[in-house]
Amino acid sequence: MSDPNLSDLRDLMLALDKKIDTLDKKIDVRFAEQTGEIKRIEGEIKRVEEKLMGEVKRVEEKLTGEIKRVEEKVNGIDKRLANEEIINRSAFTAVIVGAMAGLVKYLFFSSNV
Repeated sequence: MSDPNLSDLRDLMLALDKKIDTLDKKIDVRFAEQTGEIKRIEGEIKRVEEKLMGEVKRVEEKLTGEIKRVEEKVNGIDKRLANEEIINRSAFTAVIVGAMAGLVKYLFFSSNV
């Protein structure tokens, strides 16, 4: 009676061992597939990252050039405004001096004599 039980147990253990080996092989195959997929995705990510970095550099260079142009224009406008300010001050001074000269002439050199 103990022999058939041992034999049955041994057969069950061998069958379980084969099933475990089969599952192990399937898991190894799936793992290899997943590893390959991960490597492919990593390659795509690197390619996209390099492309984006190139685009970012191109945009930075373009913006740097644009900023320099805008700075030059602002400096030119600043110089023009400074010149206009000097001209406006000079014109205002001339008007004041003219008005004062007219007032002096009117008050002191009138031809009422």
